[in-house]
Amino acid sequence: MSTHPGEAATPGRTWFLVIVAGAILVALAALAIIHLSTVEPRVAPGQLPGILLGESGDRIERLVVRELGLPRLILALLSGAALGLSGAILQVVLRNPLASPGLLGVSAGASLAMAIILLLNAPVLFALHPVVALAGGLGGGLIVLVASRGARTPVEAALTGVAVAALLNGIILAVIGLAASSGAVRIFFLFTVGNLSGRTWDHVQLVWPWVLVGVPAAFILARGANVLQLDEDVTSSLGMPARRMRGVFVALAALLVGSIVAVAGPIAWVGLLTPHIARLIVIRPDARLLFPVATVIGALLLLASDVLAKVVIYPGEIPVGLCTTLLAAPMILVLLRRKNLGLNRS
Repeated sequence: MSTHPGEAATPGRTWFLVIVAGAILVALAALAIIHLSTVEPRVAPGQLPGILLGESGDRIERLVVRELGLPRLILALLSGAALGLSGAILQVVLRNPLASPGLLGVSAGASLAMAIILLLNAPVLFALHPVVALAGGLGGGLIVLVASRGARTPVEAALTGVAVAALLNGIILAVIGLAASSGAVRIFFLFTVGNLSGRTWDHVQLVWPWVLVGVPAAFILARGANVLQLDEDVTSSLGMPARRMRGVFVALAALLVGSIVAVAGPIAWVGLLTPHIARLIVIRPDARLLFPVATVIGALLLLASDVLAKVVIYPGEIPVGLCTTLLAAPMILVLLRRKNLGLNRS
């Protein structure tokens, strides 16, 4: 089978994608029901339609499902979609299978911006938190891009990203040391792990406009991402300003990541793993297919992680970032053993 991005899918391949899409939708629906049912106090799945429509359930049940459970569910889907798509964008346009928001300094830069706000009480309006996080993410990504210009392999570029992220995380530790309030430090610790607990409609309102802009923009520009996968000489011959276009995509990824980091913290692994799962499904390196599939897979992975976060030590709860690590790290190891990450690419 040819792997040219523009090749039409065969009928058998089309049916495979339809079946996979159906399975993903069923999994999303099942996880959404479990997610809403595991509010506290617990609600039976059969009660959910009536509670959501306001036709049944007592006042407490309607409150916890509609004002706590539902916004957290929507935020988990938006966050997973944004992180999965941002990872796919970075891996495609940088031609680096190890690229991710965490390894490219985007997450660390956004986290540093939020550390200054949360720990040093910077006078920034709540509604502007995603903007500040976006600026920090862009700054971190720009530093890594400049520092890794001379990298000869994806591994060298990834190591540069790790070094920059470590530097930014060191600055975050310094900011923590300057924070006077131990309560603020504890809140920021939960933030840095990645956490969706206690999120409300206010947090959803901060995120959805950015995701609503970023996701369709990435889909529309996907054809340009396909061109960026080609050699620089070929890209230049096609008349595409590769450096400028690559910068647009990195900014788009930072927009998506920054908005999520502002409300949920730097949730790990989703951006790195999701594109590789998506590639196993679409096979062909066509960003027009890869971007939508990575978006849906990211939402599925993070929703599954948040369900796990709510039930693994019930009635307690652990941060969702720990659960993404528990789910994603073993999958990455499996992919490494199968040599599906393409680390020998130049």
